[in-house]
Amino acid sequence: MNGRRSLLGLVATGLVLSVVPAAWADTGPNTTPTQEACLKKVLTAAEYEQFLLTPYDVALKDKSKSCLTSGGSTGSGSSSAGTASKPLKSIPTTGKWILANPVDLAHVTSISVFRSCSGHDYSGNNVNGKPESDRSMKHYVQTDVPWTSTDSIRGVAPFAGTVTITDEQFPLGKQLSVTSAVTGWQMVFFHGDPQVKNGAKVKAGQVVTAWPPSNAPAVIDQLHPEGTSFDIAFRSYDGRYLDSPLLHMVPKVSRVWNAKGFTASRAIVSQAARDTAPCKGTYNATDASDWIKAN
Repeated sequence: MNGRRSLLGLVATGLVLSVVPAAWADTGPNTTPTQEACLKKVLTAAEYEQFLLTPYDVALKDKSKSCLTSGGSTGSGSSSAGTASKPLKSIPTTGKWILANPVDLAHVTSISVFRSCSGHDYSGNNVNGKPESDRSMKHYVQTDVPWTSTDSIRGVAPFAGTVTITDEQFPLGKQLSVTSAVTGWQMVFFHGDPQVKNGAKVKAGQVVTAWPPSNAPAVIDQLHPEGTSFDIAFRSYDGRYLDSPLLHMVPKVSRVWNAKGFTASRAIVSQAARDTAPCKGTYNATDASDWIKAN
C-alpha cells in the first residue's frame, strides 16, 4: 500500500507545502509566454486565476481557445502541446490510435483506475464534452523497480507526433507529451527522463522517456523503497477531452495490457459510478476500490 502511494504522497505533500492548485500538481499551466500574454488580454484577472485552477473550464473555453490554438498570435502557430501548425477543427472521440505500447509492463505491479480517488484531482471534460471534477482521470503506474535503477523502464511514442517537455511541480524528472497532428490527441508521461529533445518529431514505437528519473536518488529519502511509480494521461491537445488510453489501443497493444489484467472493464470507473461515489477531495483510495493488481 505505502509503496503504491510513494509518488502520490509526494504530490499531496507538495500541494500542502507550496499551496499549488491540485489541478496543476503534476503539470503546471502548460502555456508559452506568448500564450500567457494573450490569455491575460482576453480574460479578466479573475478569469485568468480561474484558468490557472481549472484550464478545462467550459465557461472559459471560447474566450481562451484563440490563445491556446493559435499560439497566442493572429498568425499560424503551434499550441503549447506541440500540435500541427494549423489548429484542428475537429477532434475525434472514438478510434484506435495507440499503435505502439506506451509503457513496458514487464515490471508493473498495479495501476490505478481511470477516475480513481488516488493522487490528486486531475479532471476536465470527458469525450462526450461533459465536464467532470473531483477525480483522477489518468492512470498511475506502480512497479517493482527500485528508485536507484534509473532509466530502466522505457516509455515509447504510441503514435507519430511532436514532443513537448515541461517541468514537473515536484522536481522528479520531467513531463513529456507526444501529440498527434492527425488526431489532436496526446499521450502524457509524467516524472520521467526524456530520451529525445523538446520539439522532436517521433515515430510510433520510438523510445521517448524512461523511469525512474536520474534525479530520483537525490530525493530518495522522500520515496518509498518498494518501487518506482509514475503516471500517464491521454488528452486532446487543446484540453477539450480527457479519456483512458485503454479505450484507444489497437488490438495488439490491448492484448499486452489485457494479459496483465489491465482491461478497460476493470480499470475504468464510469462517470456515473464516480458521481455516485465522489472523492470529496480525499485522494487515498484503497487497492480494493481504485487499484488493479497485475496478473
